[in-house]
Formats: sequence, structure tokens, C-alpha cells
Amino acid sequence: MMLDAIDHVHVYVEDLPAAAQWYRQLLGFQHDEAFADWYAEGGPYVIRSGAASLSLFQRSVVTPGNTIAFAIQATKIPALLARLAQFTLDYRVVDHQLTWSVYFHDLSGNPLEVTCNDYAAATPVMVAATQKES
Repeated sequence: MMLDAIDHVHVYVEDLPAAAQWYRQLLGFQHDEAFADWYAEGGPYVIRSGAASLSLFQRSVVTPGNTIAFAIQATKIPALLARLAQFTLDYRVVDHQLTWSVYFHDLSGNPLEVTCNDYAAATPVMVAATQKES
């Protein structure tokens, strides 16, 4: 199983509008309209500059830090889930209604995410994975 790319990084900010403006002015990030509805429903404010994507979250109790989110093709999800089981890692599958994600931690407790943006193709295997979790 091979990952395709870093999909996005979670950035926890104290002032979301100010952070979005700062990233826009300094680095050219723009709001990713594909995720506008998600933000309106309480999700992250997703910004993009070229292939780089950041998910801005309003910081509440989360201490400063980042979650690295890797991209994966739907066809590779079974191998990922098998590898997580092989390493006896606890993981959580989340249906974001636009994407599917698998969350887990590295050996030091750092949060990692593997996300699939091909929602339709990922749904059958992810639904099966969520049924195994419960």
C-alpha cells in the first residue's frame, strides 16, 4: 500500500478569520469553495494554494499542533485497514459526507488522518469498516 500525497494539514487557530486573511495575504491561500457547505455546517474552513491545502479549525481546548492528513485512492483503503489491524492500531472511520477519513495516532501520540476524496468509491469499504468497529 502506498499513500498518494499529503492531502491537508489541520491548523488550530485562535482567530479563524484573521488566520484565513493572514494565509491569503502572505502565501496566497484562497477559500476552497468545494468545502463551503461543510464549513457552514461546523466543519473546518478549508483554504488552498496550488496543491497545498490547510483545514483551519477554531481552537478551543486543542493545544497547538497539527494533524497530518494523507490522501489515498479508494482502491487502496482495504490495504490500509489491513495494515492498521496488523499493527494492532486503534482507528476511527469518519464519514464527512464529502470525504471519508481514517484517524489514528503514531507511536508518540501524534494524530494522523488518511482521507479519500472519492466519496462514492470509498463508501462501500468504509461502511464495512465502520460496522467492524462497533
